[in-house]
Amino acid sequence: MEFDSETLFNTAAAAVATIAVVLFILDTQFPYSPVSKAMLVAAFTTGIFAVSQLSDDDRLTLLSYGVVVIATVALLFHLTQQFHVGTPLLVVGLLALAAGFFSLRTRLESESRLVSGPRAKQAFAAVAVLAVAVLTVDVVTGGLAYKLNQQQEVQVTGGQEPGAQLGSVVVSNPGPFPQRVDIPRYSVCTAGDWSAYRPETSDGEQQPVDAYLRIDHGYGDHVFGFGQRAYAAVLRLHGQGVDGERFLVQRTEGCPTGESGDPYLAVFEQSENQRYGTPV
Repeated sequence: MEFDSETLFNTAAAAVATIAVVLFILDTQFPYSPVSKAMLVAAFTTGIFAVSQLSDDDRLTLLSYGVVVIATVALLFHLTQQFHVGTPLLVVGLLALAAGFFSLRTRLESESRLVSGPRAKQAFAAVAVLAVAVLTVDVVTGGLAYKLNQQQEVQVTGGQEPGAQLGSVVVSNPGPFPQRVDIPRYSVCTAGDWSAYRPETSDGEQQPVDAYLRIDHGYGDHVFGFGQRAYAAVLRLHGQGVDGERFLVQRTEGCPTGESGDPYLAVFEQSENQRYGTPV
């Protein structure tokens, strides 16, 4: 095969396109549903496929096939990792892809074309329209909604590790496509006068009472279409003599600075970059 300037630029274009689509597939910060991502990748690969069927250059067709194959395999790996389907299903998917690629090989027409150019363009147009429709629905539905349901009062128990279940975070999906859970950074702090519960060092110096809030959720969890999931909000309180005590819980805008009045627990959301989803 002759290697000329045209071949060089075609190879460079195929390499750059492959890197771009793989980076897009592996991007964990994509703010919408995995279904939207899969459809955008499908539209991209269908467009590359249409180029391969319309071109008279066999080398360009071969390179385009390579981009499509790599993007398809990368998307399969990504989706299986996103939904934690396990290695057995991943292997089944890879074998199914291998069988599909082999069957396509047996259907190649002369000049290494699978379908006619006009039909490839029609397929690209149909997939592109479907991808735009899916993404539009995904954007319009607004993503996941988060709501922290806290108790009005908690009793601390646990001995060496005193704590309590402060409430739960309910995650709701108003749309038809699965969405990845990204729970807001809810926090808790002590407010009011906690002097009676402050631990002392060996030198007699009083230390502050520390409070921590943990949301028990798994990394990469998803909520499927029109579904709902709840995660426990667990309080850990490190102080002297707090085991068995009851404390009020209040929702605040931030951690109060005042140290007067009855001790209570203030629950708030820490400020951070805006996420795709609305804390309630």
